[in-house]
Amino acid sequence: MTQRKTIFMYPGQGCQYFHMCKTLFVHDPVFRDSLKRLDRWVEAEIGGSIIEYVFNDQVSALIPFDTTLYSNQAVFCFEYALTQSLLSRGIYPDVLLGASLGEVVCAAVSGALSPRECIDLLAVSSRVLARTCERGGMLSVFAPPALFDEDRLLHENCEMASVSFDRHFVIAGKSTSIERVEAYLKAGNHITSRLPVEYGFHSSAIDPARSALREHYGNSAPGHPLVPVFSCQKKAIIRAYEADHFDAVLREPIHFKETLAILEQEGPNLYVDVSPSGTLSTYCKYILDPGSASRTVPVYTPFSKHRTLDPALWLL
Repeated sequence: MTQRKTIFMYPGQGCQYFHMCKTLFVHDPVFRDSLKRLDRWVEAEIGGSIIEYVFNDQVSALIPFDTTLYSNQAVFCFEYALTQSLLSRGIYPDVLLGASLGEVVCAAVSGALSPRECIDLLAVSSRVLARTCERGGMLSVFAPPALFDEDRLLHENCEMASVSFDRHFVIAGKSTSIERVEAYLKAGNHITSRLPVEYGFHSSAIDPARSALREHYGNSAPGHPLVPVFSCQKKAIIRAYEADHFDAVLREPIHFKETLAILEQEGPNLYVDVSPSGTLSTYCKYILDPGSASRTVPVYTPFSKHRTLDPALWLL
């Protein structure tokens, strides 16, 4: 039997929540030390600590974590710190897969950019978005993606941001448009869920920020990835980072379902969701054929009880 390749998967905005990975922070020294090191750089960039912000005892885990200044840094830092804990235990990736902001994590894990460079990139992004863009939103819809094209109210008010699997997609747009579509879908008995974000990423709602963002992204100089990186925006392996790559990652749709189908052609694979949510692993379960030799596992979810990333506790 062909040995499975290990693919580390990194999602973006929407996977974050208050008090995420708190048990790991207390008991997993590699995760904790890595997060503390990253937090010092974050605090130097944005003037606040993500550790203090995420683990604030005065804030319920049920409150949406949608402040971009902190949320984009938290997604990056927590996913990067989770990776360091896995590496310390001898779990190494053959391939990295990034979706949305997760592509920035891939750039750091692959060695194309340093963690400090990524933190700077995200800090500038949040400031530019706050200065130039109206508030927007993103809405998960539990229905076949064809509904978007078939229903005029949907495609006239929002844009397709992502197709996750056959019965799930995400739309994005300005706040008023998202609210209108959300009410309409709920009236039609469709199940929806708001993502904890302030802007309509992957849509024209962020176009006012693109000129300034492209200028800043163009100043970064990513090296060649030392580990193969599969982009959910390009639906392809990144051999070298182009100047406009991170602009496209922020603006263009996420093609997770198609990307996974391509990787499956080269399988079998072990898809490891390296995030606090396990969302991409859930998507995989809906996408993988029943006869596939591939499997998927999250390292952590909101319901996880394990204290460290010892693979005996989660790689079952």
